[in-house]
Amino acid sequence: MYKAIIEGKTYNTNTAWLICELPCSTESVSYFDWHMTDLYRTKKGAYFLAGEGGPLSMWSSDQGNGNKGSGEGIRVIDAAQARQHMEDANCTAEDFAEYGFSVEEG
Repeated sequence: MYKAIIEGKTYNTNTAWLICELPCSTESVSYFDWHMTDLYRTKKGAYFLAGEGGPLSMWSSDQGNGNKGSGEGIRVIDAAQARQHMEDANCTAEDFAEYGFSVEEG
């Protein structure tokens, strides 16, 4: 479970809807760029990412003296970024519709 207060708003993976897991090209947790990241939507319609990862992932933590370590947390994103993450995760047209995004045939 991940929970954070960001700019006066609470984001909680236990109370938000899980939309999808973001793809990670690295399968082993021993790789520095490994991450496990999920996309969520709150009841009020805000999108956020929650997860953990290695020192070269988006979840890296500052260890001081220019060193990075593994980390975890929550990052708030906008609807355009959420849509792009859904496309990257190969979500279905039904998934897009469920979360308020329109899709058209190409």
